[in-house]
Amino acid sequence: MSRYTNNAKNALPTRDRIVLLQVTTFLALQVFSVPMSAVESVETPKDKKTTAPAWRENAASTTSRSRPSESAPPTPTSETRSGDIATPRDFTIALDIGHSAKKGGAISARGVFEYEFNRRLVSELFQRLQSSHLVRPFIVNPERDEISLLKRAGEANDQNADLFLAIHHDSVKESYLKTWEVDRKTRKYCDDFHGYSIFISQKNAKPLESLGFATALGRALLKAGFTPTLHHVAQENRLLIDKEKGIYAFDDLIVLKAATMPAVLLECGVIVNRDEEKNLNDPNYRSHLTEAISDAIESLAGAPTR
Repeated sequence: MSRYTNNAKNALPTRDRIVLLQVTTFLALQVFSVPMSAVESVETPKDKKTTAPAWRENAASTTSRSRPSESAPPTPTSETRSGDIATPRDFTIALDIGHSAKKGGAISARGVFEYEFNRRLVSELFQRLQSSHLVRPFIVNPERDEISLLKRAGEANDQNADLFLAIHHDSVKESYLKTWEVDRKTRKYCDDFHGYSIFISQKNAKPLESLGFATALGRALLKAGFTPTLHHVAQENRLLIDKEKGIYAFDDLIVLKAATMPAVLLECGVIVNRDEEKNLNDPNYRSHLTEAISDAIESLAGAPTR
């Protein structure tokens, strides 16, 4: 994903930010209203990798579903606009497709723009959430117009969403990339890093709730057999809040800090990693991934996980 930021004139020193985030992490886990029984903590080996057998062992069978309309956002219910966590049938989530057709983001090991991965996964997650009848999802900018990051957050704000989730796919710094030949073209790749990562912004209107959902999402992904990547620390100097669950603070991510509801950005995998790109092109792998994401969303909405 490309990093969109604004300069912060009064940023806290790094040490103070770490202490603050440790405190808020503790408070979030105490006060956040996600049912802990729905997202039980799991222990994973430190060096565990998200290999194909790992996620396949945990994958549940899925049934085919008809494709619902992406362009009809739900009518918000006034009773749920108080700032409290909405009840399941009132719970609305905005799904943001990272980047755009003209500004495609990162390029995969086989030459595919990140936007295509984002669009496909958001569409599949939308279908799963529609079929659950427990959450009201809508896709930000279903017409796929070129819109600003502020307008993406603004659309979620206008629809009174209870949660904002931006879907992206990851890359690495240019200096880590190598070249290989695929389909008679020279492409860039890096097989040294793999896995998901989760970002929140302390400048979001509801940082504790954002951290709470990020924690639930990380737990759900770990439970499903996925593992986080930690390369954003060394390569981008990102503040790592939770190493086990792969949660980072990136305060000036515009779509997160401009949202008036809890907001999280998920990097679903490192598409310059050749094996991970193959996994992300596997419909069964993506089904397992969207199932884990939807479980975390449903736990936030007060719904039981599958």
